[in-house]
Amino acid sequence: MAAAAAAVLLAGCQSSNPATGGSGSAYPGDLTNGKRLTIYVAGLADPSSGFFRVLNNGAQQAGKDLGVDVKYVYPASVDLASYTQKIQEALATKPDGILFLGIGDLDAVAKQATAQGVAVAFNPAPPVKDQPLRAADDVYVSRVGADEYAAGSAAAQRFVDKGAKSVICVQETVGDGTQTQRCQGVSDVARQAGVAYAHVAGEPDPGKTATITEAYLRAHPNVDAMVATGQPATAGIVAAKTAVGRPVQTAGFDVSPDIVSMIQKGDLDFTMDQQGWWRGYMSVLELVHYVRYRLVQSNYFLTGPAIVDKTNADSVAGLVSAGVR
Repeated sequence: MAAAAAAVLLAGCQSSNPATGGSGSAYPGDLTNGKRLTIYVAGLADPSSGFFRVLNNGAQQAGKDLGVDVKYVYPASVDLASYTQKIQEALATKPDGILFLGIGDLDAVAKQATAQGVAVAFNPAPPVKDQPLRAADDVYVSRVGADEYAAGSAAAQRFVDKGAKSVICVQETVGDGTQTQRCQGVSDVARQAGVAYAHVAGEPDPGKTATITEAYLRAHPNVDAMVATGQPATAGIVAAKTAVGRPVQTAGFDVSPDIVSMIQKGDLDFTMDQQGWWRGYMSVLELVHYVRYRLVQSNYFLTGPAIVDKTNADSVAGLVSAGVR
């Protein structure tokens, strides 16, 4: 995939010449004959901060590198009806490609887009254990994202390797499919290792999660490791650990300036990074490659799990400030 991207970038630097087949395109073999492509990213929140800032930064950089227009849109509220309406508004402009984010069943909308000649990509990618290769009839030409089950498994394995005897997974938003996969990975590894496991329902508010987790830790003094499934909940479990004042291994999900600072200070052992910049960049790249060349990757592009801990937190800190990690 990196080699393909390099080839496209090199081609983009070349001026039009007869070798392009007289199409006027700077991209030899371009099925669109040099048309300026428009790709939509249907986000879920304002891209000025947080995870969606990083995802959009990656998407916009791909647009610059590939010579296409990337437009980020998002609904007024995060629910399937509002999100679908925003997608329909984007499709009405007749773009060349669009990225959906998985907050529900969007296959019918994806099929509608495909029927209109719009290529559709999806975030996230399915776990490798469930679907190692792309199905031939998949309506999405690209699926990009972290293997969330594998990320939960990796977090739990680090706990087990460091002697954990009782692990909890604090789910920031109960019912969220991505976070459920994360906790399932933690649960399976813990139980396979003979380690006690429990699921704790947290909240998207760090203060509420801190209160819930502190109470749980005081009621269960044997718990010696815990992972939170999102950024706010990660801050909450760190606060709970401080409040109870006993050694507890801690891990979170995603990267932010605050989370990296917690790792640098030793308050958080590590975080599982899904490398959101790549989720935006690679989705746009694969959409463009499909529209121009009908290229489709045979498996899914996994952006994680990656781990940020004390060994690499300092190098990641600057990238987080720049909106790349």
